[in-house]
Amino acid sequence: MMEMVEKNQITIPNDVIYYSLDGKELSKEQRKSLSNDLPFADWMIDSDSVLVKVQLQDSDKVRIAQKSTPLLRNGARDINCDNLGGLLQNIYLRDQDSRADNLNVASIDEANLTVVEQILGKCGMPAPESVGKLGYSAIWLVIQHASADKRKKYFPMIKKGLEDGLFEKQDVALMEDRMRMDDGQPQLYGSQVMMNTDGTYELYELQDPENVDARRKEMDMGPLAGYLNFFNIDFNVPQKE
Repeated sequence: MMEMVEKNQITIPNDVIYYSLDGKELSKEQRKSLSNDLPFADWMIDSDSVLVKVQLQDSDKVRIAQKSTPLLRNGARDINCDNLGGLLQNIYLRDQDSRADNLNVASIDEANLTVVEQILGKCGMPAPESVGKLGYSAIWLVIQHASADKRKKYFPMIKKGLEDGLFEKQDVALMEDRMRMDDGQPQLYGSQVMMNTDGTYELYELQDPENVDARRKEMDMGPLAGYLNFFNIDFNVPQKE
């Protein structure tokens, strides 16, 4: 709808009435304060392309619905294994945008996972010339954000992709830590933290903490203390040389 406005494809009279979520008429001041929600509103237009009414909607629900919309109308039949770059770019953007917007992302993750599984099922791990670096980032993110059984299912493909130069060492490290946490085992690289009820963070159980930086170095990761500073977690375990 905003695209139609920008292209002057609809007429917007001065007396258009704007309504809140609960159906109350909005003042001009209220409209200004809610301007970020207007792209997600219901815009009612008459047969002459004149805007008659604007009804605000729950913008989070609308955005979740938009980002959960299937990317493939006909499932795997729409997948071209030789040209996956655009499709995986859309998946990457939907994953990252939804988290940046603090949306409830479960339905978005599920929609993205459906497409990635269709790609891997039909094409296997895509060739570099068909996806590019961003495409592999999309595949990794979707699997990392999926359920424990999906991570376990596709982890061998991620490890094989590392051997083939498609993924980074830290991609494997982060997923391995996540899988060990799934199974109730101590993590190896210290990538997994937990949020407490008071909003603070703590490091999930770590195996052999005296050697964690050596393990992280092998996976092209920096010292753990620097990473944990972001979460205001102190890590003072002396490291073995």
